[in-house]
Amino acid sequence: MKSDLDKHIGRHSKDKEFKIYFDRAEAKRKIAQEIAAIRKAHHLTQAQLAEEIGTKQQVISRIESPNDKRMPSLEFLDRIAKAFKMRLVISLQRQGT
Repeated sequence: MKSDLDKHIGRHSKDKEFKIYFDRAEAKRKIAQEIAAIRKAHHLTQAQLAEEIGTKQQVISRIESPNDKRMPSLEFLDRIAKAFKMRLVISLQRQGT
């Protein structure tokens, strides 16, 4: 059974403007989750990661928050990736996949 949220999204998914904002929010949520998960897997606090990449703990907190609407820059995401000895990979996918 679909939740009220799923029904709402389904009703509005044909609206181009809604889709743009929804997709952006979904991308931001995924970025936030991935950074938090990687940081925790490396047993680092937000403050430790911030120090490693030359920023403040509040910035890491904001990036890890799916509620914050600001999208981190590619340069900033690359700094985070390098802190974990990882590579930033960007992918374009067909809609609906």
